[in-house]
Amino acid sequence: MPKIEAGSVREHRAQRLAQLIDAAEELLEEGGTDALTAGAVAARAGIARNSIYRYFDSIDDLLELVVTREFPAWIDAVEQAIAAEITPDAQAAAYVRANLEQAARGTHGWRAALSRGSLSPSARKRVKDLHISLHEALARVVRELGQPQPELTVAVLQAVVDACIRRIDQGDDLTTVSDFAAGATRRLLTNDDLPKRP
Repeated sequence: MPKIEAGSVREHRAQRLAQLIDAAEELLEEGGTDALTAGAVAARAGIARNSIYRYFDSIDDLLELVVTREFPAWIDAVEQAIAAEITPDAQAAAYVRANLEQAARGTHGWRAALSRGSLSPSARKRVKDLHISLHEALARVVRELGQPQPELTVAVLQAVVDACIRRIDQGDDLTTVSDFAAGATRRLLTNDDLPKRP
């Protein structure tokens, strides 16, 4: 049995996997997907090449781990932001702001580019499923508001979020973009010209 460097085998495995993902991220940032080989990851992480496959089955699997690494924390941050508000319209604005704050943390742009161009079909499906679970938080809020076309409302609000994330990825100021997006969200949800559900 290999020597472990943590309090338990599970902790050791989690630490080792984190080291491998860290190594993969560094290689991707330095040289793109061409730089991501089993040998390069193993050397960067200080692990024997044949040992890395205890943690994933292929380089495609490692790419998926890199792309999805921040999703759990992202989703948790959005859920917490929503839970901190009382009214549905404030919760919707909180959803928008929390997503933009997560995007502004600095790694979203290249992870998204990697997701669009380098993932296997199964990995793309997993990323899509994670996005759907995130959008469900917004859908719950919209349903509470009693919008006449909830699915369309969610789609439009998510389009606002996606467009504003792209602006942040391009270097726009987070506060400016977030204020604009939150204001657009409130205006959409409180528009008196919208037909109300009977």
